Amino acid sequence: MRFFRTAQNDPDLLEKLRTFLADTGDDWNYILPTELEKRLGDDKLFLLDVREPEDFAEGHIPGSENIFWLDLLDEKNLEKLPTDKTIVVICYVGHTASQALTLLKLLGYKAVGLKFGMGISPVEGVPVAGWTDYGFEIEK
Repeated sequence: MRFFRTAQNDPDLLEKLRTFLADTGDDWNYILPTELEKRLGDDKLFLLDVREPEDFAEGHIPGSENIFWLDLLDEKNLEKLPTDKTIVVICYVGHTASQALTLLKLLGYKAVGLKFGMGISPVEGVPVAGWTDYGFEIEK
């Protein structure tokens, strides 16, 4: 309830939140792994992997850049993000990406999340239909 009272007292924030919701389309700000795979190399996309650096080093989507999600709002990291491209946010299964893309969209970036992320479920044996589940290319 505290946040709501704060948002009520901050009309700019409340307007940004309303705009975010109004701009959310049928895709819910996601791109499917099969769609992204077809668009790899598209110069209108910027691939942002927000996983731990060690996990990024173990394997990531070709062409992606790594900024750990808790460091995303550091000024030096925000400067790395393009304002003229759609940022595709990539994580383990999509949960962290959805939080990061929300922050980015509220800051004015164009962002979508990779649905089901890399497909690396925290629950062993539970597939999530992510990037690795399709057998798509990764690089180390």
